[in-house]
Amino acid sequence: MTHKITMTRRAMLLGAAAAPLIARPALAQRATLSVSTWGGVTQDGIKAYVAPEFEKRTGATLAYDIGGQGARYNKLLAQRNNPPADVFFSTDEAVIAGRRAGILTSASRKNLPNLANIHAWAQTVTENDGEGTIAGAPYTLLAYALAYNPAVVKDKPTSWADMWRPEFQGKFAFAAPVHSQMPAFVTLAAELAGGSLDAGFKKLAELRPSKLTVFWTDWAPLNKSGDVTLATEFDYYVETMKSQGYPIDYVIPKEKAIGCPEYVSIVKGTKHQAIAEAFLDLMLSPQVQTAFAQETFQGPTNKLVKLTAASEARCACGARVDQLRFFDPKVFADNRAVWTERLNTEVVPHWRAR
Repeated sequence: MTHKITMTRRAMLLGAAAAPLIARPALAQRATLSVSTWGGVTQDGIKAYVAPEFEKRTGATLAYDIGGQGARYNKLLAQRNNPPADVFFSTDEAVIAGRRAGILTSASRKNLPNLANIHAWAQTVTENDGEGTIAGAPYTLLAYALAYNPAVVKDKPTSWADMWRPEFQGKFAFAAPVHSQMPAFVTLAAELAGGSLDAGFKKLAELRPSKLTVFWTDWAPLNKSGDVTLATEFDYYVETMKSQGYPIDYVIPKEKAIGCPEYVSIVKGTKHQAIAEAFLDLMLSPQVQTAFAQETFQGPTNKLVKLTAASEARCACGARVDQLRFFDPKVFADNRAVWTERLNTEVVPHWRAR
């Protein structure tokens, strides 16, 4: 990913945040906290807006284990006896799955004071290890919506049903079966088809995507070449593309976009529980979330974040939250394996997508 963080902007934001942030006594000396996260925008944001204050507060440094969510999750499973990371960035569904698999653990609420200012709608994972704990920290909000090429598409989409419009068949980039948001599309297709799950899979099979994606760079070159005119994608990636000059825009469908709170949670077996909790609390702070919203277009979950109108228009926040639909991540965790198998056997063979 090529989206860059400007260091001048970083210095300004962190400098403004220095006064309200209360320094804690060092929790570790020369310790290293390993962060399992996505590369590009997210890693750049952590390095720019989190690492300096984290090191100041704890005396520890950060290291990174970078990759797609699925690959990083499987790595935790395979190395559970010697975890390769201390904290794990993921969607809410993966937090539940990880707890069930015994690779993620809870954090103490008393060590996350910023949790008191997190919106209730962001706290989609309710499982914990007791009243005084929390499964993970919902540090940002994304919207998964319909992206389109405004230079080519004159009748812009307004509904998820527009994915089946004839002019988009063969020019459509769609979430792959392993994508974090695919269970939501199984549900949406079932609703569009009348409510039956079987009818939903049949309707999905009628789509004709030309490209299956898990990341925006999978289809971005096809947007520039004109081979993709419609795509399902996260709002902050589309905003990144717009900043880089791609012919792209996006719409919130009339049925609402998919709301996706992103979490950071603690890996079970970490030797650095205390500094991991300090990291989670920092991700929930208004200062860090303001920087993420302004520079990486990720919506804040902290009620104290105040954005300019220009920044608010480019992320999932404010009035836009009411245009998002939040799915129960437990339902996705319960059904993902079966639904993925059905997609691969009943749906994907009809697509013939790359």
